[in-house]
Amino acid sequence: MINRRLLLIAVLVLTTLALMVFQSSRKPFHPLSMIQRPLLEIVSLIDNLYKGVRYPLESYTSLKHENKKLKRELEKLKIMVQEDREIQLENERLKRLLKIKRGSKAVVAVAEVVSMGVRQWPAVIIINKGADDGIKKGMAVRTADGLVGKVTEVMPGYSKVLLITDPNFSVSVRIEDTRTEGIVAGKGNGRCLLKYVPREEEVTRGQILITSGLDGVFPKGIPVGYIQKIAGADELFYTIEVMPFVKVGRLEEVMIIK
Repeated sequence: MINRRLLLIAVLVLTTLALMVFQSSRKPFHPLSMIQRPLLEIVSLIDNLYKGVRYPLESYTSLKHENKKLKRELEKLKIMVQEDREIQLENERLKRLLKIKRGSKAVVAVAEVVSMGVRQWPAVIIINKGADDGIKKGMAVRTADGLVGKVTEVMPGYSKVLLITDPNFSVSVRIEDTRTEGIVAGKGNGRCLLKYVPREEEVTRGQILITSGLDGVFPKGIPVGYIQKIAGADELFYTIEVMPFVKVGRLEEVMIIK
């Protein structure tokens, strides 16, 4: 154990003497100065690397936030455009209704459709005008395009309207160009049937049907629909399918007529 200690002391002494001799033959030895420059270069390199990584990340984060903001603004603009389009379409529909209203003293009120009914049959709609607005049971209902149906139930602020496509609905009509008369009844599938037209009458596809006024319920001259399909030429009466002008599933505003 003592020998090892002596050997270690001897090595340390010799190393110290060697360093003293080496230093005496050269300039003063400054270890901090030797490592300072490499350390500064390493620090500078790390700083540059950090900046190189940080700036793209900050730029990406900023762009991401800006992109989200632009998307929100775009969604707001889309909603505004849709609302504006809806207002324009509503204005167009109301202008057409008001044009008819000004030309007819029979119009009692213009109403909005608030419900399409809770059941498929009977096919009814509910409007936001009723007895308080002068509406009575049996009054005709139409749009600028044509006949919708008739009022079947009246409440103070609401009314029910039976639609032209319901099998329980019927109206007296005539073919506009030939003046041939018949009865239009609902078929139950979005279409109607023209009944009681003798097979010797001239009937062609595309002919327009209007109310005749002969039933005492509907004013005459209201567009009803057009002939879409003809069958039964070998029978006493034609079987004629009619497409209504009014799309009953798209109703929004209607007029109630005396």
